[in-house]
Amino acid sequence: MIALLLRLYPRRYRRENGAEILAVHQEAAAHLTRLGRVRDTADIAAHALRMRLGLTSATAAGRLLAEAGPLAAGAAAAYCGLHLSRWYVSTVVSPGPVHLEADSASVLLFAAALAFVGAVTVLTGHRRAGTLALVTGLVALAVAAVVDGPAFGDPVVTPAMALLTAFVLVAGPPDLPPDPGACAAAGAMAAAAWLPLTALYAGALPVSTDYGMWPLLVLAAVALLRTLRTASSVLTGTAAAATASPLLLAHARTSGAWEYPLPLWAGIAAIPLAGALAVALRTLRRRVPGTRD
Repeated sequence: MIALLLRLYPRRYRRENGAEILAVHQEAAAHLTRLGRVRDTADIAAHALRMRLGLTSATAAGRLLAEAGPLAAGAAAAYCGLHLSRWYVSTVVSPGPVHLEADSASVLLFAAALAFVGAVTVLTGHRRAGTLALVTGLVALAVAAVVDGPAFGDPVVTPAMALLTAFVLVAGPPDLPPDPGACAAAGAMAAAAWLPLTALYAGALPVSTDYGMWPLLVLAAVALLRTLRTASSVLTGTAAAATASPLLLAHARTSGAWEYPLPLWAGIAAIPLAGALAVALRTLRRRVPGTRD
């Protein structure tokens, strides 16, 4: 098995390091439980694929995924939290008792709950366990959305965006863990995206819809503030926000935003416009005496 996994590595890397990887794996496997051996094998496969795809801490693509990871977890928390909020509000206003059938809609609900718990776990510093729960929930959500089909309303875009988000979370280099500030910003973004819309669903706000754009606007605002407060480049911050946005685009899709061109394009343009604003503000800081970048 391990010999097959080693073939996933690029040829030059396999030739230079394959024997060492095999020896370390065999030595470790002798002292591991069955579950531990499975985990070690999965780690080797993931590392080999990251090397093959150029998604390591030494590459720009790998560093981009590492920066996008917390935002992607925050976006997943917001999306799944909103899905749970819609379900809860619908059960509260329903005159009949709540029934959970053994069908794809129930699987989708529990998958969203698992992904939400996983996202919160990631953002509170438990990356490995949280990522496992989050990715499992997103994959189950994607499958359930396809199976549920027209009843869910979006059997194509949402599953694709869920799987894309899962890839972003899995493919990030493990040796570039997110800093607490990035996790805190992503958690604040998730809360700011979730709370007003939950109030809207409950009829506590004087508006009836946000056209699905509010979470994207919150993501753009957080990316702007994060870029201005840290030393990261504007391009990297903007690209990381865009990489983290697929599930929020899926939310816009199922909220009817795609039927209204103006709010749709406003939401799509929010992230690049936030990047442009960050460039302008940094330029202004440099030109105004007494300010620091």
